[in-house]
Amino acid sequence: MSATLFHGGRIHVRSGNSAEALLQRDGRVIAVGKAADLARDAGTAERVDLRGGLMTPGWFDAHVHFMWWGFQMAEIDLRACRTLDEALAVIGKRSRELKPGEWLTGGRFDKNNWGRWPTAADLDRVTEGRPALLRSRDGHARWLNTAALRAARIERDTPVPEGGAILRDASGEPTGVLHERANELADRAVPAATEADCDAAVLRAQQEAFARGVTGVESLEQASSYAAFGRARERGTLATRVVMGIPHRSLTWSIPTTATPPQMRDVGRFDFDAAAERGMRTGDGDEWLQIGHVKFFSDGALGSQTAALEEPYEGTADRGIVTFDPLELRADVARAAAAGLAVAIHAIGDRAVRVALDAIAPTRVTSPGLRQRLEHVQLVREEDLGRFGALGVIASMQPIHCTSDRDLADRYWGARRTPRAYPWRTLLDRGAVLAFGSDAPVEPIDPLLGIHAALTRRRPSDKEAWFPKQRLTLDEALHGYTAAAAYATGREREWGTLEPGMRCDATVVDRDLATLREDELLEAKVRATITEGVVRFADGLK
Repeated sequence: MSATLFHGGRIHVRSGNSAEALLQRDGRVIAVGKAADLARDAGTAERVDLRGGLMTPGWFDAHVHFMWWGFQMAEIDLRACRTLDEALAVIGKRSRELKPGEWLTGGRFDKNNWGRWPTAADLDRVTEGRPALLRSRDGHARWLNTAALRAARIERDTPVPEGGAILRDASGEPTGVLHERANELADRAVPAATEADCDAAVLRAQQEAFARGVTGVESLEQASSYAAFGRARERGTLATRVVMGIPHRSLTWSIPTTATPPQMRDVGRFDFDAAAERGMRTGDGDEWLQIGHVKFFSDGALGSQTAALEEPYEGTADRGIVTFDPLELRADVARAAAAGLAVAIHAIGDRAVRVALDAIAPTRVTSPGLRQRLEHVQLVREEDLGRFGALGVIASMQPIHCTSDRDLADRYWGARRTPRAYPWRTLLDRGAVLAFGSDAPVEPIDPLLGIHAALTRRRPSDKEAWFPKQRLTLDEALHGYTAAAAYATGREREWGTLEPGMRCDATVVDRDLATLREDELLEAKVRATITEGVVRFADGLK
């Protein structure tokens, strides 16, 4: 039997409720209250001094691509490159370090910094004939060199997949840039990662997540990730709460036959159809690995100008890309609901948000118990702002997107639309549940960055907040990363607060965030991360 008394700081039990100390036993919160009272009941429990810090319920990232993030840590990263020439210098250096013929991957490039889309010809100059495929920062575009185009068999006459785009030059030849569902043509050509590669990426991501105070995630990515989580669960190395989203489309994979729960054994395919056929349900699993939402896409992204809009992007006739036929989306969402599978629909532009809400609306009558979600929700029509609360649809949002993308929103959406962008306060006031995340590796897993963005709606370099009426309070921001995120997974009775009986998943920060000025928030550091009562990361904890 293990027991720990945490004291010497403020315990944020839940919104509006604090305590001086917390006692956990065997992974469950036993009591919260005054330090002197709990000390009398603690017996031989280990004493841990928070040293004036803040202990909150464990921070849960409601939208992340966990294994992809783990891979990205070891791959080329172009986010800091402000010009194309800078990027090419970084790419060239990396190319010279690889074995002959080895693929060059990674990316996170932002063409908005460069003034144009890059081309295969640009990439050819520095990749020495090896195949190279780089992802955009938002993940919605691919940049290929000639060798990669050839490997993917993308030519002048290659058909464009519905819901995607192949950029071409004046003569009709592919330029080397793909968008949305056309990305699959390239992704299939890259040699698959080995099981060992996937396992290493998951553990790398887990360790980094602990260092950022993250105790759980909903990972919305592909089948190989789920297989890696299953292996980690089987080996006892998975110490992060993982809710695994189900890809809408078919992919193949393998997982050890002894992995839990039984529904996951010998699946062969892990997608919507396979899950429905095998009777998988959202919420199946155990305390470490469970089935989450079916992930659909209804549009692209702001950075690539593929988010679907009701009106064109500023100065253009382009309204973005609807990646899923609205009638087909509605039918598949209904089919998922009938099978007991909740959905998470990627919807960034206001047209995509409308289409996604329309698809979910009938299921609120047929399957009211499902926790249906829209992901990102970056631009919303005025008439749709109240529909989230009315329909009980969770707005799964990433506060850091607001501050990172505010310049792009001003440029591409314009002053008439941006008051409806990232509308946290309005959604909350109209009854919506806001579950917060990072969308890593688009942004880093770091809830402190998200909390700062939610409270300030400005970057450290900005003098003024961007539409400050949409700012949230500290309690509201913490709720988005804790209790609301747990609600979005259907596990609000298990974690998300530090009330007695709940699992002892907690994050400790080195100072009380409630006492800090805006410009001090980003000086705070994670002091400890705890799951099931066990300290998984510690930096200065006594």
